[in-house]
Amino acid sequence: MKPFLSVIMKPTLSCNAHCRHCYHRPSECDGTVMDVSTAENVIRMVRAEYDSARYMWTGGEPLLAGERFFRKVYACQKEAYGKAIGRCGNTIQTNGLLLNPRFMEFCRDSRINVGVSFEAGYDRGLRPDIDRAKVESALSTMSKKGHMFSVMVSIHAGNIGDMNRIYHHYRDRNIAFYFNPVLRMGCGLDNQDLWLDPKEYAEACIQVYDEWLKDAKTNIPVLPFYQYLRASLSEPNISDCAHSSCLTRWISVDPNGDVYPCSKPCPPEYRMGNVNEVDSIAELFESEGFRKMLIGSIERRNTCKTCPIFSQCAGGCSVDAMSEGDITKPGFFSCEYYKTLFQHIRDSITEIIDGKKDLADYNRFVRDAVIGKLTNPNIVTPF
Repeated sequence: MKPFLSVIMKPTLSCNAHCRHCYHRPSECDGTVMDVSTAENVIRMVRAEYDSARYMWTGGEPLLAGERFFRKVYACQKEAYGKAIGRCGNTIQTNGLLLNPRFMEFCRDSRINVGVSFEAGYDRGLRPDIDRAKVESALSTMSKKGHMFSVMVSIHAGNIGDMNRIYHHYRDRNIAFYFNPVLRMGCGLDNQDLWLDPKEYAEACIQVYDEWLKDAKTNIPVLPFYQYLRASLSEPNISDCAHSSCLTRWISVDPNGDVYPCSKPCPPEYRMGNVNEVDSIAELFESEGFRKMLIGSIERRNTCKTCPIFSQCAGGCSVDAMSEGDITKPGFFSCEYYKTLFQHIRDSITEIIDGKKDLADYNRFVRDAVIGKLTNPNIVTPF
């Protein structure tokens, strides 16, 4: 039995907030909802082949599938895993508009992590139909009641100047969050006003990172900065899929059961099969579609091996490179952004360690990571 698989499930590709940077084009969001039997097929096959699994429910807006859908899915997981249900994790990534007290309680009781896509009121037209008060209320409820949740913040050309304000908004509320750049794929291709300049984005990230680094009172591990900091001390972890060997460790399932190596938009040539037409996950990884993805990724990583940040970046995301021109070559936006930010983070940690800086001047996540590395130089501490 293999140790672990990350499974991205897309119950529907439709969205109720008309987000302008969805990975899918509007023409693909036809309202199709995944049949429960399709989700059950995935769960049973994964359980038969993997000791542990993590399911990430996304879309589109996954909650459009309905509360009943998720209750049935979780019941299937409990039946499949039995007393080992702790080996099966779930995260639902939602825009928060359909969160209600009953469903939030179900998630807490079932230990389902809720990820909310919300820019703290600084979306600047990214989500035209977002109800800020409703989402803020849901976040406040989950915070007060100790739910497992976090926030994903999408950054684009319109709100890049708000990154510090967003950091302060969530820091003051002790809510962990993740900065996520809007990429030129899916709906993002149709909205050039959202397109980021890689240098500008890297500089904006550095500004927030530097403040977070020396914010001794903060209680939140801002991502992806914390992941990149850990990578500079050890190596990328599988949770940071763009900078670890994600292939053979992740699959993405569309509403109709089609499987791709990644949740980002992959051309049909990378389709691995359909979960309703195969007998095992292993069969999907033996497909021609997966072979093409693997060959292209290996070729790109061989090109990247001479890069000074390769040990941290591992060649970046294959789909990002594909969307930026060629899966076999380093990308444009992602490559330039990573080089600048990774190098800055690595330099900052080197300065702390070599300069024997007073760790009291840094946040507790930095202190713990540095002390752990100094105590055991061989340790790899995943986040």
